[in-house]
Amino acid sequence: MSIAWKFLILVIASYQVAAGESVNFSLPETNKLISFTFQSKPGGNSSFRSFQVDSEGKHFDFTARNSIARIPANPNERRALGYWIDIPGLKLHPSRYFLVGKYGTASDSRTLLFFISDAGASDAAALLVIGFSTSGDPYKVLERDYLDVTSFQSTPDGTGLIVGKETLSQVMGGDGFNGSTKPYATTYDPFSVFIVHPESKAVYSLVVSRSYNQKHYVWAGSHSREDYAVLYNLPEHHGLIGAPTSRVPALLGESRNEAKP
Repeated sequence: MSIAWKFLILVIASYQVAAGESVNFSLPETNKLISFTFQSKPGGNSSFRSFQVDSEGKHFDFTARNSIARIPANPNERRALGYWIDIPGLKLHPSRYFLVGKYGTASDSRTLLFFISDAGASDAAALLVIGFSTSGDPYKVLERDYLDVTSFQSTPDGTGLIVGKETLSQVMGGDGFNGSTKPYATTYDPFSVFIVHPESKAVYSLVVSRSYNQKHYVWAGSHSREDYAVLYNLPEHHGLIGAPTSRVPALLGESRNEAKP
């Protein structure tokens, strides 16, 4: 192969990497448009790791630790690939590159952009969250290798709460499954709550996480556990029940006996 052909191939490859789609976004913090340029991988893959932000005449480069996905337009394809975007407090941007969340007060509204990675079969997806200063400068608010966001909330005092699971629960006993009305047990995988203040990075809160799990789940520590289970739909019990894994067969056996006429 001649040197000229080699040079041409390198130029084409460089262009493929550098070329990307530009997306405009109206930023409430400045009431002005900012521009994103997403550098998708060559070969038709819509995932990417690097992107640029142009805001107020400044240029910012971001590189995620994990590959970021562009959400498919087709809802059936989303479900088949495991993308869950119906997240309370977040809205998918028309470009499908990120989800948008708002927090703060009426006089000081703030914006967070959530970039998610390809979903695994049994693992939580990676997450990158970008925030903005009052002058429009973007910065990393949160980056996790594993965190499936389940909700984003704005508290009355203007604080943002990112709620999610770092590990996904697996059915370990019983006849049920997620959404079933039959008794079943899953692994213990608690919610994690990260607090976001304006101009600051998100910080995990053990206190808020404990309170959230006690209200919406069960609490047996901040990490997933193989020796502890969460039981659903047990007769004579309201809500979820936490118990050592060793007790699961007996508790599910009791539920089957109680269900018999």
